[in-house]
Amino acid sequence: MTTDPTDRIGHVEEAGVDYLPERKRDSSPRNLFAVFTGGNFGWTCAVYGWVAIQFGLDFWGAAASTILGTLIGTLVVLPLVGISPRTGTNMTVSSGAFFGIRGRLIGSGLSLIIAIVFAAVTVWTSGDALVAAAHRLVGLPQNDATLATGYALVSVLVVVVALFGHATIVAMQKFIIPIAGVVLVLGFVAFGGSFDPHFTTGEYAVGSYWPTFILSMVLATAGPISYAPIIGDYTRRISIQRYSDASIRWALFAALMLGTLLPAILGAFAGSAMSVNTGEFMSDLVASSPFWYLLPILLVSVFGGFGQGVMCIYATGLDLETFFPRLRRVHTTALAAAVSVALLYVGVFVVNAVDAITSATVILNAFTTPWAIVLVIGALRTRFYDPYDLQAFAQGRRGGRYWFSAGWNRAAVTAWIVGSIVGLLGVHTDLYSGPLANILGGIDPSAIGSGLAAAIVYLRFVMFSRNHVDVSDAPVLVDLETAGAV
Repeated sequence: MTTDPTDRIGHVEEAGVDYLPERKRDSSPRNLFAVFTGGNFGWTCAVYGWVAIQFGLDFWGAAASTILGTLIGTLVVLPLVGISPRTGTNMTVSSGAFFGIRGRLIGSGLSLIIAIVFAAVTVWTSGDALVAAAHRLVGLPQNDATLATGYALVSVLVVVVALFGHATIVAMQKFIIPIAGVVLVLGFVAFGGSFDPHFTTGEYAVGSYWPTFILSMVLATAGPISYAPIIGDYTRRISIQRYSDASIRWALFAALMLGTLLPAILGAFAGSAMSVNTGEFMSDLVASSPFWYLLPILLVSVFGGFGQGVMCIYATGLDLETFFPRLRRVHTTALAAAVSVALLYVGVFVVNAVDAITSATVILNAFTTPWAIVLVIGALRTRFYDPYDLQAFAQGRRGGRYWFSAGWNRAAVTAWIVGSIVGLLGVHTDLYSGPLANILGGIDPSAIGSGLAAAIVYLRFVMFSRNHVDVSDAPVLVDLETAGAV
């Protein structure tokens, strides 16, 4: 299908997951930085630091474990930034280079489910924060009607911008960064008077200091790793001829570190200063904050949820296009938004499944981490891709550079299956706990175990069965614009 990938603020982006030629790539590492910084400047990331305090760590332990975990998670996903600028498409379609033309559906399915769930959770937390702050600020009642209205307000903002697409998303994230950034910095002033760096809950979550520290660190790695499927949504629009891999890597590194850590450290800071501690982050934050900080909390509730929610809905629209290649991105984005919003309202008001939804995100990470690890290993070993053959699925073609065995790369798929099984056995949530959940003394081993298992299996194939793992990493000389890929 031929599309016009013109990318302008306030205009609906036409380009989907089909190949985007070099001459039409109009983004930059600066835009990448804006998206992943603004998308993290919200209360969802602040929970990571607050949870570390709830685990029994003091502020310094919470801050150190969160910084180390974020750094590790960021370093894991950095090799992925070089893929989409070379393939000209998003990450899940690009994964066909390693999983096979049909095997790419694994990544598309995972990304689709995770993005829908995260979008619902993001709107839920932002809506709750909006209503809680408005209740204390102007006496707005906290009931189902006001909550439904709060969710609707955040949902409308998220969906409208996601429908417009890349250029509008970048512009809005650039708008969010200074506003949300100032508000988050003001949070340190707001809670500075009651801040106690030595405050602890008095009981470690895993029995002693270092196991609890490691638990907090492991949880912090999940934030950056969860972005693995959507990095290509934005790097695909960056020209590899005008920008180096290093400049793109540094932009993503700075964005994930700053965007994740500023709110997370504030969460730990506030958690060490709250006068109310019921175990509910947003309600305790609102109840403990000085009156003058309530309006800033409202701003971050709207803009922070909006920034992250847009990334999720936009990603879902692109991934849904994988399954329905005849639909345009705007149609699949609208469909994805409808599913996400429906999941939110059903979960909150019909079956009270919010806890189940949040537990499901942990379980889904056990399946996503091994997929991401296979891509990381592949990215470290591959520099040249064939964008034309990566579009074979959408064009209904068989064969080609990434056909492998009937469209599936058995090595990558096997590594993902083994890693997912190990991860599922180690998951520890209120919804489900596997038989290996306590093997590390209370530290959830699902993410680490699934990643290590996938790496071991895939590297085994790489070392001993190279001809069954991937294609030769040789330069690709196909001109896609004359070959009919666009």
